Amino acid sequence: MPWKDGKTWVYSITYDEGCEELLRYALPLHRAYGVPGHVALVASQVGVPRDLPGSSYHGMMILSKAQIAGLVQEGWGVSCHSLTHCGVTFENAEREVVAARGVLEETLGMTVPLFCVPGDNTGHPASLAYAPKAGYTAIMTIYDRVNTRETDLYHLGRVPLHTEYPAPFFSVYDPYKRIHQAIDMEGWIIDYCHCPMPDTPIHPAKDCTTQELERRFATVREIGGDRVWLAEPNEVVQWLLAQGAEA
Repeated sequence: MPWKDGKTWVYSITYDEGCEELLRYALPLHRAYGVPGHVALVASQVGVPRDLPGSSYHGMMILSKAQIAGLVQEGWGVSCHSLTHCGVTFENAEREVVAARGVLEETLGMTVPLFCVPGDNTGHPASLAYAPKAGYTAIMTIYDRVNTRETDLYHLGRVPLHTEYPAPFFSVYDPYKRIHQAIDMEGWIIDYCHCPMPDTPIHPAKDCTTQELERRFATVREIGGDRVWLAEPNEVVQWLLAQGAEA
């Protein structure tokens, strides 16, 4: 079975937090290469300076409702990245997963059916237990893997785009990361980073530079050709659910 319009694999990319600088540095690359983007938003942090002390992105301005609406008009998507990014547990999941969706949807005036686990994957089990109650259609994690048409939508993996990961791995930026695997598997890559900047990443283990981002997009387009479906995650999830309903 091919993907939408006969495509043989899928490429998506997400940006956690939704920093306003994406408009200056990432959006022009998305427009140039025809790749739709996606922002995972902390429900309490829309249109304000990020107020999470200790974060590499603390104090950075987060996209406003109007700015997000503009991106959506260009084909971008949105997911909920919890209420406060404190880490999801069974004790706080009612607030961080369930209530967060209502807060974000009221703030943006739009439906937000995807949940993106904040922090590390330790919050996935609690998120998984509460996501159906909130009506989410899928959960994005940070398990580094390629998804397929058979992947459980509540266990979607994302591939980190970083300049250099710390010890003991020291893995450096790879523009080909998982692309050939996705082609072989007829799979779906969901890349993720935070806020690519020129020359030097804000956090080398969480971000690539804008130059590296452009190499990634150019590589996807060159290797993928007319076989790759460039889509934001909500669109892919909706397509998969529709295919399942027709089966």
